[in-house]
This record gives sequence, structure tokens and C-alpha cells, in this order.
Amino acid sequence: MTAVKLYLDEDVHTFIAHALRLRGWDVLTTQEAERRGADDLDQVNFATSRGRAILSYNVRDFTRLHYELIGSGRTHAGILAATQDDPRRNLRALFNLLNVVSEEAVRGQLVYLSNWA
Repeated sequence: MTAVKLYLDEDVHTFIAHALRLRGWDVLTTQEAERRGADDLDQVNFATSRGRAILSYNVRDFTRLHYELIGSGRTHAGILAATQDDPRRNLRALFNLLNVVSEEAVRGQLVYLSNWA
């Protein structure tokens, strides 16, 4: 099982990257990649080209983007969607997800973190 590598959209709290790294996960932030301000499709394409699932708090737009990509026969490395309401809950959900789901299982999938809380 290959571990999921993550790319955090610019709206995701940076403490999430730090906490994930402390537990050994491979995480890249939008800021570190110098991609702040890129549009959503560009962010997904960037993440996919590097084999990274993207985590975003922009649930509505990334849900729409997932269905547009899949509907047009394209794919992505995974889209993880969460709300910004409770970053600590999101972190717990990420740990739950990442401990049991592989990179292969996330590829092309839209995953709502609320289902893993």
C-alpha cells in the first residue's frame, strides 16, 4: 500500500501540514510550492502531476471540479474536501483516512473528510 501524499490548498491551516509531518506524512503546501493565487483547476493539475491528493476547504467548487474532470474522461490524484469550521476535527479525520486508505484508493476519488471524523 502506497501512502497518500498531500497537497494543501491555500485555504488550509498550515498547522495541519505541521501536524501531519510530525506523524511522518508527505505534505506540500500551496505556499511552499509558490502557487498562491492559482485557480482551482491549476491546483488540481499541479497536485496530480506530482502524485498528490489535494485537500481544500472549498467544498462546493472542488466537488464541481471533480465531477467535471471525471465527466470529461480526465482524472486526478484525489480531492479531499472539508469545511473550515473545525481544523482539529479535520486533522483527526485526516489521520483516520490516511492510516487506512492508499494512494491508489484515493486516486480519482472525491473524499469528504466529514465521513472520516
